[in-house]
Amino acid sequence: MGKSRIKKGSAGLWLGVFLVVGILFCGYLLFGKPLGSLGSPLSSNEKILYEIPKNTTLSSLAQDLHAKGLIAFPEVFKVFFRLTGREKRIRAGFYYLPPRNSVVGMAAELKSENMATHTVTIPEGKASWEIYGILERYFPLDSITFDSLVHDSNFALSLGIKAHGVEGYLFPDTYILPWRITEQDALRCMVNRFQDVASKLPQDSEVLKQYGSNGWVTLASIVEKEAAVSSEKRLIAGVFYNRLRLGWSLGADPTTRFALRKLTGPLTAADLDVNSPYNTRLYSGLPPGPVCNPGREALLAALRPEQTDMMFFVARDDGSREHYFSSSNLQHNAFKALAAENRQRREEELDSLSENASAPSDKTLSDTQNTDAAKHPANTRISAAP
Repeated sequence: MGKSRIKKGSAGLWLGVFLVVGILFCGYLLFGKPLGSLGSPLSSNEKILYEIPKNTTLSSLAQDLHAKGLIAFPEVFKVFFRLTGREKRIRAGFYYLPPRNSVVGMAAELKSENMATHTVTIPEGKASWEIYGILERYFPLDSITFDSLVHDSNFALSLGIKAHGVEGYLFPDTYILPWRITEQDALRCMVNRFQDVASKLPQDSEVLKQYGSNGWVTLASIVEKEAAVSSEKRLIAGVFYNRLRLGWSLGADPTTRFALRKLTGPLTAADLDVNSPYNTRLYSGLPPGPVCNPGREALLAALRPEQTDMMFFVARDDGSREHYFSSSNLQHNAFKALAAENRQRREEELDSLSENASAPSDKTLSDTQNTDAAKHPANTRISAAP
């Protein structure tokens, strides 16, 4: 009896030992990390950028991770991913991975929410080629492909846009985009955002009834370029709507700038005479399409133009970025003269500030004066002349 108990006790002890060893071994396989290799030490805490290509297999992924020293046991990696169902949830893309991972650690890293991304902000009122200039800072996009797609009516139609292209429908917003995207994907993302915003705006609009969706977005794009302050957007939309109803030319310089791709600097007499359907000084009605990509406020203003008898506006040029509005040409000309006086006064003030800043003197300008001059540069835009 005594020997039997000893044998049973020894068997139980060995079973316990084997069980503990087995658990430790499994734990090592699941949680063990690669030790690194000569020539490529993996002791750094910095994460590395790793790409999972499209249509990669679990086996090739496991082998590549192992070859790069990111996991220790590729076979265990495959078994673990299959048993846990993670194999079907692997997404192609870029990930930031720690230099050494266990199988379990890698499983936690390879989640869609951990994919490497860029945060890109598209400001309101940018034309498509300006948007491309922003995107190319982050992505290796082709300018010709991008521009061709912007002006491709078939591509626009595939996105649900019935227009000559997607200019005007690239909604300005802050986007979190994958580390690598194509030209099509970038444009699709912005158009989808436009459609999401547009679907939440009121649709019972006279502008929509008379000019359709493309006319609405075109009007909104002009409002976006003309309005320097949000509080004036509906009133400016009202001025343009009045001019459209009466068959007047819009006289909006941003449309001519768009035609010439000349977004800054003075417009010459030759510029203003350019024979383009986008020249709203020469041609009445709306131009063929949007001249920038408007934000939500401008889109809403174009849907709900302010009811007004105003027919003209001109930039005050007093640093406020606001406009003088008038209902008659006589009043408009008086405001243009006043704006010119404001502009002359501000130029003299800025010259005086510059001279005083460069000349040695014990007397310094007040912080208020300097701040005002810095924050409010002269605005020389004159708009909506008949």
